[in-house]
Amino acid sequence: MRNRTICFLMAMLLGGLAGDRFAIADDSVGLAIREYVKAFNAKDADALRNMWAENATYMDHEFAERTDGREDIMTAIEDVFTRPESVMLSGTVDHVRMVTDSVAQVEGKVMVTVGEEDPKGTQFTAILVKSDDRWVIDSMDEFEIPQPSSPDALSQLDWMIGTWRDDSGDVLVRSTVRASDNGAFLIRSFEADDEQGGKTNSTQVIAWDPRQQTIRSWTFNADGSFGDGQWSKSGDQWLIKSTQTLSDGRSASGTYVITMRSEDEFAINLVGHEIEGVPQPSLLSEVIVRREVATTDSVSASE
Repeated sequence: MRNRTICFLMAMLLGGLAGDRFAIADDSVGLAIREYVKAFNAKDADALRNMWAENATYMDHEFAERTDGREDIMTAIEDVFTRPESVMLSGTVDHVRMVTDSVAQVEGKVMVTVGEEDPKGTQFTAILVKSDDRWVIDSMDEFEIPQPSSPDALSQLDWMIGTWRDDSGDVLVRSTVRASDNGAFLIRSFEADDEQGGKTNSTQVIAWDPRQQTIRSWTFNADGSFGDGQWSKSGDQWLIKSTQTLSDGRSASGTYVITMRSEDEFAINLVGHEIEGVPQPSLLSEVIVRREVATTDSVSASE
């Protein structure tokens, strides 16, 4: 595992919340955070082990490196404790949301300096859950800090224009992306085969939001569900923070991670997925989407 490892980030993640300048709705979350920092700085591996959920996960999206389970995470932490390099940590917590009384979501940025290396900045999203009246780390996802967007940022998604096919799962999904007549929007149409042999359709509109200074999308599904997302670029990946109202009225949220494989192929994963505040199982495999090269005429005809 690299020098920029999970224990560095988690120490700053939790340490950034411990300062007097930050208020937390549930003080027990703050207490758990301060205890984690104290244990990490003391290199107390036994205490740290009790602060991770047994099935906790860590995902580094820059290097597509995933660590599953408390013991594998602790192996990485204990490895760092044996290294001679000094570690300096600084960072900020941008957002804490009490999803439920027993689930907290934390987002922020961290700067890590290892030995004589240049500082490395990242951003993170973490989920803490309450287990037996104490808070433990259930999952954490780490990304490069996104590049600033600009009004012409929508042109960065020109690679999406065309016809795509996803048959990596149980259901075949086809999508077509085209620019609107005035070029201000991208319109994405989905068609999926269902298990009964029928077809379902969805539409997504992608645009630059001048008020929020970001790329946004709005999705409408045939079953009556709908949602919106905020897009940002992180290295070679696109991150889409999404909220959705399901067809039965429940709320859902999560972050879609699009990773380019080539001009004609990308992978998409959903992380930090919640329904009504309840964390959902992590997706263990990427969904590979392959583009079908099409002319402008054939793209139009497919809509």
